[in-house]
Amino acid sequence: MDPKYILRDPMTLDFLDIPNDEVYTETKLENAILNNLQKFLLELGQGICFEARQKRILIDHDYFKADLIFYNRILHCHVIIDLKIELPS
Repeated sequence: MDPKYILRDPMTLDFLDIPNDEVYTETKLENAILNNLQKFLLELGQGICFEARQKRILIDHDYFKADLIFYNRILHCHVIIDLKIELPS
């Protein structure tokens, strides 16, 4: 199966009901996603399972802290999400 038919790109997070004028931090966004986890998993696509949050991972001899870790049972791979908020200028 082709990954482009399994993973959604772009993702629409309208179900979080975040007002357009509200300033959100990465922590607030992460909490909003986890509070609406079922809807978020459906938005990610088929076969996604929640694995961890704020997990330390090793990539090329460097440690990083990923915000959300999921596993795709269909593709047999991890989906690692590192949330970044870019404030408007």
